[in-house]
Amino acid sequence: MTRVAVSRQIAELEEALDARLFKRNHRNVALTEAGKSLAAGVNPALDAIVETLQQIREDRGDSRLSITTTAAFATYWLMPRLIDFGARYPDIEVNFVVSDRYLDLEAEGIDVAIRYCPERPKTGNPAPLLREEIFPVYSPKYRCATALTSPQDLQAERLLHLAGVYRAEARWPHWFKTHGLEAPEEKTGAVFNTYINMLQAAIEGQGIALAGFPLVDRFLEDGSLRAMKGIEPLTRDYFYLIERPTAKSDVARFSQWITAQAEAQARARG
Repeated sequence: MTRVAVSRQIAELEEALDARLFKRNHRNVALTEAGKSLAAGVNPALDAIVETLQQIREDRGDSRLSITTTAAFATYWLMPRLIDFGARYPDIEVNFVVSDRYLDLEAEGIDVAIRYCPERPKTGNPAPLLREEIFPVYSPKYRCATALTSPQDLQAERLLHLAGVYRAEARWPHWFKTHGLEAPEEKTGAVFNTYINMLQAAIEGQGIALAGFPLVDRFLEDGSLRAMKGIEPLTRDYFYLIERPTAKSDVARFSQWITAQAEAQARARG
C-alpha cells in the first residue's frame, strides 16, 4: 500500500472510533493512549493469524523450503550441488532468497540460512559448516609478469581488488601486511564491488584475485583457475548453517544433506 492509502485507512479508522490514534508532531508520530490500547488488543490477534496461516500451509503438506545465503555461496558452492539434493528429495521444492544482508528468518518466513560470519551467531542453533581459506588465484589465460614463485612477485602483477562492504581481511593490503610487504596501489589493477565479478574477472585472465576454499575448488579442479604455489592460505571465518526455530520438518533433511556435502568436500581436500 502507498503512504497515502495507509494515511486514508488510519483516518477512516479514527473517524469510525471517534478517537485519535496518533499524535502527529513535526518530526515524528507517536501513539495516543487510545492507539496504545488498540495496538495491545490487535497485535496478539495478528500474531495468531500468522501462526494459523503457517499451520494451514504445513498441514496441507507445503514442501517449499526457503533458504537464504549470499550470492557468492549460492552461485559457486550451493547451486552446482543442488541437483543431488533434488534427486534425493524430489518432493521438496526449494525457494531461494539470495541476499548478502542478514535477513530476519522469522519475519521473512525463511527456514534455513547459510551465513558467513566473523563470530558464531547467537540465535538459530548455528552449526559451523565450512571455514574459508584464501590465497592468490589466477587463470591460465593471465599473462604473468613474474615467475609467481614468491609473495614479492605479486607486487609487480595486476591484482583484482574488492571494494565496498567486504572486510579488510579479504583484501590485498591485509594479505601483503601478513607477509611483511607493502601493497601496491589499487590503480595498478582493477577494483570490483562484488566477489562474483572479481572472481569472473580472474577466470577471464584479467588479473590475480584473493579467493579460495570452499568457493573456488571446482575451478581449481577443472583448471579454470590456478593457485599460486608455495603460498600458505590465510584462514578466515566460518560459513554457519542456521535453522529457524519454527521451521518446517524438511529443514532436517536439508541440514543433513548440506552437512554431508561440506564434510565430503573437506575430506577431498585432505
